[in-house]
Amino acid sequence: MELLDHKIMLASFKYPSVEGHFAKLLKKLLIGFIAIGFLMLVVFGFKSWQDENREMQANLAIQAGFAAKSSQAVFDNIGSSMELLGELLKDMDVVHHPEITRIALNDFKENHPEIVAIELISPDGKVFLSTLGQSGGKMLDFATIPDYLLAFRFDLNNTYSYNIGPNQFGMGLDQWHFPFRHTVEDKDGNPLFVIQGDVLIESAGLLWSDLPLPDGSRVGLIRNNDGYIQLRWPVQLAEAAAYNTQSGPLIRAIRATPGKITGTYQGISAIDGVDRLGAYVHLPNANMSAFVSVPRRLVLARWWEHNYPVLLSFIGYLIVLVVIAYRLMLREQQHTGELLAQSRKDPLTGLPNRIAADEALESEISRARRSKSHSALLYLDIDKFKDVNDKLGHACGDHLLEQVASRIAAVLRNEDMLARLGGDEFLILLPNSNAEKASTLAQRIVNIFGAPFTGDNQEIMVSTSIGICMFPDNGLDNRALLQNADAAMYEAKRQGGNCFAFYQEELGEHIRQRLQLQRDFQRALACHEFELYYQPLVDMADGKIVGAEALVRWNDPVLGVRSPAEFIPFAEDSGWILPLGEWVLKTACQQSKCWAAKGYDIYMAVNLSTRQFQDQELLQKISLALSEAGLCPSKLELEITESASMLDPEASIQVMNKLKALGMRIAIDDFGTGYSSLSYLKRIPADIIKIDRSFVSGIQNDPDDAAIVRTIMALAASMDKQCLAEGIETTEHFEMLRNLGCHFGQGYWLSRPVVAQAFEQLLAGPQGYLRQFSNVALVA
Repeated sequence: MELLDHKIMLASFKYPSVEGHFAKLLKKLLIGFIAIGFLMLVVFGFKSWQDENREMQANLAIQAGFAAKSSQAVFDNIGSSMELLGELLKDMDVVHHPEITRIALNDFKENHPEIVAIELISPDGKVFLSTLGQSGGKMLDFATIPDYLLAFRFDLNNTYSYNIGPNQFGMGLDQWHFPFRHTVEDKDGNPLFVIQGDVLIESAGLLWSDLPLPDGSRVGLIRNNDGYIQLRWPVQLAEAAAYNTQSGPLIRAIRATPGKITGTYQGISAIDGVDRLGAYVHLPNANMSAFVSVPRRLVLARWWEHNYPVLLSFIGYLIVLVVIAYRLMLREQQHTGELLAQSRKDPLTGLPNRIAADEALESEISRARRSKSHSALLYLDIDKFKDVNDKLGHACGDHLLEQVASRIAAVLRNEDMLARLGGDEFLILLPNSNAEKASTLAQRIVNIFGAPFTGDNQEIMVSTSIGICMFPDNGLDNRALLQNADAAMYEAKRQGGNCFAFYQEELGEHIRQRLQLQRDFQRALACHEFELYYQPLVDMADGKIVGAEALVRWNDPVLGVRSPAEFIPFAEDSGWILPLGEWVLKTACQQSKCWAAKGYDIYMAVNLSTRQFQDQELLQKISLALSEAGLCPSKLELEITESASMLDPEASIQVMNKLKALGMRIAIDDFGTGYSSLSYLKRIPADIIKIDRSFVSGIQNDPDDAAIVRTIMALAASMDKQCLAEGIETTEHFEMLRNLGCHFGQGYWLSRPVVAQAFEQLLAGPQGYLRQFSNVALVA
């Protein structure tokens, strides 16, 4: 249309040189076409150059990740081996007899070719054994080297399993190397000596020589704290002195973003002066980062190699390529947009997922900070959602989550955001909100859970616990807000659930204590810090020991003996009770078999927690423990609390019937504290009913407690079951319970829980009797 208008305009002029005007028009069009084509060529070249850089950075990040993993694996392997070596040397009393361990050091060195020498160093810095020197030869004294001694003493008091020093030349070895140290401590935690392995910087080839790196690439490790290059491959010994640098684009990138695990950098290398493009990844257990870099000229060469056919053809087919590029760009943008949207959507509910929630929260924090407004964050999950999955199946659980998402979304404003973080956890972001509005919405959500949900052709009643925190009052960034909202949610759960709670400062301390307890507990399991104590179960008629109840204790190397009241509730709540309970079961069965082999005819009582009792693999774990120990099932008694059995009475009876079918004894623990019905009790296949200590403690002075005890015993007798009284702490307790006809008892008056050896001494006493109708307990 524009061209036609030009033609009409030209025709209206009476000008003799019409062809000149047309040629001028064509020239302008040609110049414009060339200018547009050149501009598009520049744009295309620039975009392809950016793509090449991004692709190279992505590849370098992958290679850096591989380098980090392989490096960490080698360091962890050396560290673990040094720990084992340290224990061996400690047993060999290497401090007083160093030369007898030289063979062990040489064997260790042969197993770790990256280590060229090993020294044993006293805490004051003196070398008392080295694989470099001969027996009786003069040893190095690092105490005479102040800078080295300072770093040595720092590593000596470090809490890490191993420490890695910077590169050095000399120190007994005329080669560039770095020290790898492990401190061996005595039983009180004091350093005995230090094992130091000297790792040559040429050993970098053992770590990374197999990486598919292009020519001119460099891969290495940099120390995050001081910027020293720890290793670099390919090794250039002439450049080793330049490793001790504290400048350059790599260390600047690391220091600029200290919280990032991975990143990229570019610039002139401080070591070889080459303009480089690179990426780094932090090692998880060492204060170092693995890096991989290539010369920028290589990126340029690849860019040209990948794009020169297009660039050369672009001139002749500019119009066609522009159209194709435009269409491809639109298609790519559409595809990227679809992928982006898909990666940020929860596949089950269609809600934003955790990634989208993090981005939305970060955006809202920026908006609220600019406008100086308040926002609210609600963190909620479904109380006892695991029970729904375990009892009704995951399909029913998924359907419940969909219904929950639908109900919550129905009460939100258009500007609010609801996201599913995973599992049964949801997040609600309320822009421009205050505490009053947040609490009103939280109460509405609690109320909508009051109506039953549907699933598996039945009604499901569940509740929710909601934690609320406010921006900026309770946090200034994503991490703080989410952590504090989560802490508030657990406070709501602690209050019994089906409610909401605002974040308070003391909750932050509580969550930190909980995280520390979790780390300590995991360490305790790995380091075998748990121990079983055994409390005698006594025949009230004659005082004879008929059984032992296994009770777990935690011997913390730092805090000493930690109370079960501290860690058992945490283990039950977090799920760590399952591996702990499995260990208790196996250990108790093995101990019971040991006593049986010595001729002691007693049974072993093991407590099952609520979560253990609901474990789908409970029967298999118990059968495996019995099989491994070679213990007869009739010698194992499983104690199940009344409250645990009442969570799902029908399912509980089925499980107990299966346990009875295997030949085991069943005891109902803490009887009288739950809410059992008589019709349910008569169906329980229990052998023993344990009378809770809360009733036993007041049996002398409280007529109600005495009446309850008599009722429980009469009820047990009517159902042909025996009774065991817990918490017998006085002579009067014992005599009164025995006179009432109680069959068995346990308590501090009879015996405190003791270790296996002490318990065996009780069994080896006069026919295994704790008392024979005297008024004095034999065990305090």
